[in-house]
Amino acid sequence: MVVWLKKPDGRCVRLIDRWKPKIHVGGDFRELKELACRSYINQCRFVEKYERPSDTEKSRVLEIEVENDSEAAKLANRIQLGDSYSHFRLYDVDIPSAQVYLYQKDIFPLALVEADERGDEVHWSLKDSREMLDYRLPPLRKTSLQVKTKRNGNIQTFADQIGAIQIKQDRGEVFTFDSDVEEDVILDLADFFKSEDPDIVFTKGGDSFVFPYLARRAHENGMLDRLVLGRDPSPLRVYEVQGHSYFSYGKILYRDTAARLHGRLHIDSHNAFLSADCGLEGLFEISRTCITPIQRASRATIGTNMTSLQLYHAIKREVLIPWNKNQPENWKGDGEIVNADRGGFIYAPETGIHDQIGEIDFTSLYPTIMRDENLSGETVNCKCCPDSPNRVPELDYNICARQIGIVPQSLDILLKRRLSFKKLKTEIRDERMRQRFDQRQSALKWILVCSFGYLGFKNARFGKIDAHIATCAFSRRILNQAVTLAQSQGFKLVHGIVDSMWLSKTHTTSADYEALCSLLRKDIDIQTSFEGQYKWIVFLNSKTDQQAQVLNRYYGIFQDGKLKVRGIDVRRHDTPEIVRQCQTRMLSILSKADNTGELKAQVPQVLETVREYVSKIQDRNVSFEDLVITRSLSKNPEEYSHKVPQAIAAQLLKKEGGSVHAGQQVRYILTSEGRKRQDTSATAPELVDENTVYDSKRYVDLLISSAENLLLPFGFDKKSLTNVLGLA
Repeated sequence: MVVWLKKPDGRCVRLIDRWKPKIHVGGDFRELKELACRSYINQCRFVEKYERPSDTEKSRVLEIEVENDSEAAKLANRIQLGDSYSHFRLYDVDIPSAQVYLYQKDIFPLALVEADERGDEVHWSLKDSREMLDYRLPPLRKTSLQVKTKRNGNIQTFADQIGAIQIKQDRGEVFTFDSDVEEDVILDLADFFKSEDPDIVFTKGGDSFVFPYLARRAHENGMLDRLVLGRDPSPLRVYEVQGHSYFSYGKILYRDTAARLHGRLHIDSHNAFLSADCGLEGLFEISRTCITPIQRASRATIGTNMTSLQLYHAIKREVLIPWNKNQPENWKGDGEIVNADRGGFIYAPETGIHDQIGEIDFTSLYPTIMRDENLSGETVNCKCCPDSPNRVPELDYNICARQIGIVPQSLDILLKRRLSFKKLKTEIRDERMRQRFDQRQSALKWILVCSFGYLGFKNARFGKIDAHIATCAFSRRILNQAVTLAQSQGFKLVHGIVDSMWLSKTHTTSADYEALCSLLRKDIDIQTSFEGQYKWIVFLNSKTDQQAQVLNRYYGIFQDGKLKVRGIDVRRHDTPEIVRQCQTRMLSILSKADNTGELKAQVPQVLETVREYVSKIQDRNVSFEDLVITRSLSKNPEEYSHKVPQAIAAQLLKKEGGSVHAGQQVRYILTSEGRKRQDTSATAPELVDENTVYDSKRYVDLLISSAENLLLPFGFDKKSLTNVLGLA
């Protein structure tokens, strides 16, 4: 295992520790002994481990040492496809070896350590703690890298020659390398990395284009061995396959192959799962807390980062990690499944405009329930405690009283740290420190938000649908108790959804809501927070059926002037900038109102704003960049049978030599037919030229639709808006 350390003086040290990953095989002891004697099995021995988290006794399993992750997968497949594959149970096959190394050595990324190198082994002494809140990080030199190509066509391709390479230092310095001789540019870049020695390299599209492109250009010029950008002497790799598409949570997603600069950190903003508001501080917090290598943490899904924390606790408890999860849902009769599979409580909103509404949120409700009630795949309906006094409400499932589950144990540190960071954020005066703590708690929030859904995910290592159902049962009880308590204090429930309540009460103040929160914390023993009191809030109904209530579509203004919106265009990722600008202006006008009467009085000005933006579009006074719509491909471009805009744009990109795959996001502009490309109604912004004409009618329709989203409670649907704006 190669480990890079950052010393206090800023220098980096490369250590090599003689360590190899291991896989484990369970099965009949005699068959395991025969397996151990096969020619393709090298270093192996028998060890005692728990095969399942719920086991009360260890099992004897075969431990096989492998060279690396690739060999682990190949060996596991060979064992599984052998004559007795059905008799063998394979474990610890697909856990990244770097993570296992961290778990076993009890260290974590960015930890303060002392390393004692003895021969080919490293002995670690941890001088840090994952529990520490105000931890110090080493000074890291940061660099941003951008590549411009001499395009042969409308889009950048690997066949283009290098135009220029621009590098921005965190100190503000900018370096540009350009030359008619590609070899000189490549050598200048390699020399820069060697002399400046950055720790972190930021790119936009480094995984998908920048580094694969540089590697291919170096290869074309016969100098790939000289393109060394990492601290290790190995050159950049030329990938034959770039990324892969995969199915997750009902969507097709795409992930680029990570371009790694050994000894440095490469962070690609186009291939990062953590949101921008988390920043580097949030990334480092997740990496430290979840014990995930930083580059992997930046690209991994939220569920993958959370799983790392669960794997750590499992390995520390000597529990084996199944290669293919095979824990089925417990059998349920028709009556039980109707009673069990109900989700959280939802009180449908009273649609329309409401004045002086207060919002109370339950802080991290579902992960708190999972931790406090000990809900994990191995603890709900466990076989060791059928008479446990801990029961699931309504369903009477037993909950293990013998041990804490791996999921609750993993959630504990996340919940405690987020609560501490939120508290520190309110107590400290230093703005830079406040931002740091806010980014850390924000990153932890996303992990916690994901934890409940992941508990019911079929591939979650320690999840199970019965535990997911149990969590919902507890949440229903809590929300029901909270509503009853609020009503006993004279509050009226206007809307309630899973872990939030919107309440009203005549002549109430913020102090009244804070008092209710204190009462809820005392009587129900659950963390709550008063989000604020609205001057007014509008709960929107369905656009397709005005009688139907929609659970999470609203907008409102707090007493302090802060706007909160959910489920409308400004919150959508596929909204073009021109529509986003218009709706933002509309909301800004409405936010000046203090009550329903004033709100209605602002409607004429809102309509005038819509009219202004409609004129901009019709007069073609809008830049193409403001018209871009971004959507994901659910399949490869050639597999679409209908000409949807994103598929049309993707097919045009492929014709130009671009690489587009299922799961990738495609940017496009709606265009008028009958022009240069007669058979298309959309194009990619990279292909826009002087002959491109955008479809003003369809963009006006999008504007009208966004206005309808806000003004439907005021009596303006799409038809009436069209008439008022003179577009009929």
